[in-house]
Amino acid sequence: MGETSSPDGIESTRLFTGSCAAVTALAFSFAAMSGVMYALKGEFLLTNAQVGLIGGAGLWGMAISQIGFSSIVDVVGMRNLMRLTFVGHVAGVLLFVTATGFGGLFAGALVMAIANGVIEAVCNPLVATLYPERKASMLNRLHLWFPGGIVLGGLAIWGLSYTDLSWRWSMAVVLAPAVLYAGLLATAKFPPTEAAQHGARFTDAFRAVFTTPLLWLFLGLMAITMSLELGPNRWIPAVLEAGGLSGILVLVMINGVMAVARANAHALLSRVSPPVVLMIGTGVAGLGLLWLSYAGGLGQTVASALVFAIGIAVVWPTMMGFISERAPRTGALGLGLMAAAGSLAVGIVTTPLLGEIADKHLPQIAPAAEVRTIAAQVAAQPGVTDPKLKEEALAMAGAPALPADTGDFLRRAAAGEAGPGIAKAAGPVLAEAENRSGLLSFRYLVPFAAFVCLIFGLVILMDRRAGGYAAQVARAQFQQEPR
Repeated sequence: MGETSSPDGIESTRLFTGSCAAVTALAFSFAAMSGVMYALKGEFLLTNAQVGLIGGAGLWGMAISQIGFSSIVDVVGMRNLMRLTFVGHVAGVLLFVTATGFGGLFAGALVMAIANGVIEAVCNPLVATLYPERKASMLNRLHLWFPGGIVLGGLAIWGLSYTDLSWRWSMAVVLAPAVLYAGLLATAKFPPTEAAQHGARFTDAFRAVFTTPLLWLFLGLMAITMSLELGPNRWIPAVLEAGGLSGILVLVMINGVMAVARANAHALLSRVSPPVVLMIGTGVAGLGLLWLSYAGGLGQTVASALVFAIGIAVVWPTMMGFISERAPRTGALGLGLMAAAGSLAVGIVTTPLLGEIADKHLPQIAPAAEVRTIAAQVAAQPGVTDPKLKEEALAMAGAPALPADTGDFLRRAAAGEAGPGIAKAAGPVLAEAENRSGLLSFRYLVPFAAFVCLIFGLVILMDRRAGGYAAQVARAQFQQEPR
């Protein structure tokens, strides 16, 4: 690895490189899942809410895993946990690509998520331990490989879309960085975590978590800020693809901006305190989401997505660095809870909820006259054998307002259940409605961006009254030292 081992055999560059590869594998799974969501709706006739549950399992499963494994990192050992992660990635991909319906897809997403949670549980405290004097900047460098991995994975998926290969090959790309991190970390020697080096007992981190109010505040803030980032990013490919744009390339662009920002975050954080970065970032992200929710056409979509990307770029790792510096006694458990709080919120609430909001607004956005025309054609089509589809068509053709199951009806019609002619007519109507209702769902996140921006402003004021951010960090480090 171009590095001489330290006297205790710890090769920091190898460990850091392996951690970056592991985060890249996590990112590949996110990009792949986001990239196939639109295809899943078509092949398995799933609603936005169902696809949201699958995408959500890929996140809340990571949260549960983070919480569980962060608490036993020092007991089980980092190397053993990373070996388990590789097994999880392989098993998750196999379950997903061999699925025949919602259940198999859900199970595959969940297993991959558990593997991703172990990565967070191990790599965050590992990097904080390897670079105790540069935690915030090195955590930013580590997590630039999340957007960086989405760029690489997204480009691979985009390239596969121009072949005759199934969407299942897009999921298989997750295994490439998984093999890389497994090779780097399988036999490496890991250091004890920072908390262990300070003589902390297994129960000390739990005690510190429950007696650190600042951590609990930031757990709530993390749930919101991660929802602002990963909620839209999970849906952007599917929503934009429905509108005729290359959603995966827009996702690549967003994460390219984030990767560049995180690569240079150390320069920013050397001049501006983390709370200031967080306040400005969440405010800009909210403006970007608001603009994106109204965007029409390629130019506005790209411009608004760029504003969103700039805003959210360094929020996640800066939040992690903040807690590592201001609540060091919470150790690996504190960092694991931070990451878990965000993943849990996005997986259980934000991702499915955005899908439900899109489903709710789709009948209001779909052109009623065109939908009724399609419904009348389905009702009159002699080849339709499904009585339920016939009943829906008859009811819809004469309804004064489109019913809640309009999206399901259009998906079945677009899938060809009423014949190829009707499918050709229903496809564009469905796609436009999916696009506009999906974009509208992003608007619901804007008030939360304004709220967290205000809270970060209050944190800045409190720090200034207490002597500044640096003084607060020094005080926290002093309290960590063994007496």
